[in-house]
Amino acid sequence: MDLIVDKLLEHSSRIRPCRGERQSGDAVVIRSLEQGLFVAIVDVLGHGPEAHELTHVIDAYLARYGSSDVSGLMTRLHQHLKGSRGAAVGLCAIDATTGRIDYAGIGNTTLRRFGKTETRLVSQDGVIGQNMRTPLHQTLQLEPGDLLVLYTDGVSDRFTSEDYPGVLHHPPEEVASNIVQRFGKDYDDAACIAVRYNA
Repeated sequence: MDLIVDKLLEHSSRIRPCRGERQSGDAVVIRSLEQGLFVAIVDVLGHGPEAHELTHVIDAYLARYGSSDVSGLMTRLHQHLKGSRGAAVGLCAIDATTGRIDYAGIGNTTLRRFGKTETRLVSQDGVIGQNMRTPLHQTLQLEPGDLLVLYTDGVSDRFTSEDYPGVLHHPPEEVASNIVQRFGKDYDDAACIAVRYNA
């Protein structure tokens, strides 16, 4: 199944620390599910070594427990991070066979779909590990050829497919790198995940 999933859900990611830092407080988690892919975008508050240290805690937790129950997982992650500096997190599960997306986001993370139509799912205000309302579970249906991107607020949120015409044609590795390079803010960590649905 993993080979089929990898073919249907071609993916890549890019992380870049803010200017003057060697380590990033942003992180990505990508984990295979039985019928698809679990992806998470993470932005720990602040930047530098202390923020980077918390990314390891989040990465280990999500790599172990990542599932399609994104709202329940968000609640459990919030409890796991209580007392920490906190983070903005976007959790997404993609079914490779149906193209269904399940998403929950808390804080300044973004999920966008590029294709015949452009769609954006909403991340709620809050900080995982500090203050969080009940996560809003959202769904989206991908069409063949659609590109899904998730990124932290270290990426300017104002770009469109007109600003980056190749977003629909470039491979995910190039898309993730270009978004961080072209639209990333020098004064903040930046991370991006790109997933193309090849159904």
